[in-house]
Amino acid sequence: MENRLIAMLDVLGLSSQIEDKNELQKVIEKYNRLIKEAREKVFVNDTLAGSLETKNYNFEVGEFVFDTLVLVSYPIDVKSSCKFILSTLRLMELFSNENMPLRGAIGIGDYCADDETKIFLSNVFKQLSKEEQNQQWAGCVLLQEAEEQIISNVIGRVPMSSKQSDVMHRLSIPIKSDTREIRWCLNWTYQLQESKIKSLLEYMKGDMVKYEKTKSYINHIKSLPDEFQLLTPEFSPATKLKAMKTRACMNIRFEDENGLPAEPGCEQWNLQVMEAK
Repeated sequence: MENRLIAMLDVLGLSSQIEDKNELQKVIEKYNRLIKEAREKVFVNDTLAGSLETKNYNFEVGEFVFDTLVLVSYPIDVKSSCKFILSTLRLMELFSNENMPLRGAIGIGDYCADDETKIFLSNVFKQLSKEEQNQQWAGCVLLQEAEEQIISNVIGRVPMSSKQSDVMHRLSIPIKSDTREIRWCLNWTYQLQESKIKSLLEYMKGDMVKYEKTKSYINHIKSLPDEFQLLTPEFSPATKLKAMKTRACMNIRFEDENGLPAEPGCEQWNLQVMEAK
């Protein structure tokens, strides 16, 4: 497979969780459940009624190796790039909801796998691993050499100002040398419930450096202006629609008056989205 988006994500703190023999079985059961849910609800989506295909696959390859996730896109174009980024965000949200925060990086490279031995390699793995391990927070960044193509495919152009709902932000990220670098980062916190964020941060207090850096990042995202659509009464109990938009697709979330996920009361509705010129 040539010229693919490739992500490498590690589950922060998983190794330390399984050191406790009393907790080992619980952690394994939770991790297995998350892997199953990821394969069923993130790696693939059901298509709309009447579509020729019954399933819509977001990754060409998705592998779990101990505490590491490796994701590979379909051949790079606008649609595959948008699906890859949004689905990676959904994975980060899924694992964060269970206090298994992810940290990683996304690059562009070639990927090769052997079906018989189950060995898989990429010319970008070494750089992705180095970038992942160097970060002092929960988050996912783009490799610098991949930024231009991914940004062009996913958001089209760099926005004049940042919003909470942007799929990516260009930020100063914390790294282990006690310095910071300006990088493009995936916005994995926007659609998390506040109670889940609090629980995640409480869990991350086991590593105070990563806790403080992650908390600072989350507070920064919350400080940005938000963008949402207020709904008419027929959508009750949903009162608000939030969306994370890319050039080709989006993740949407209906919320009630308390900011919790809610199903819209009306059975039929549609969205109209236009790309800014």
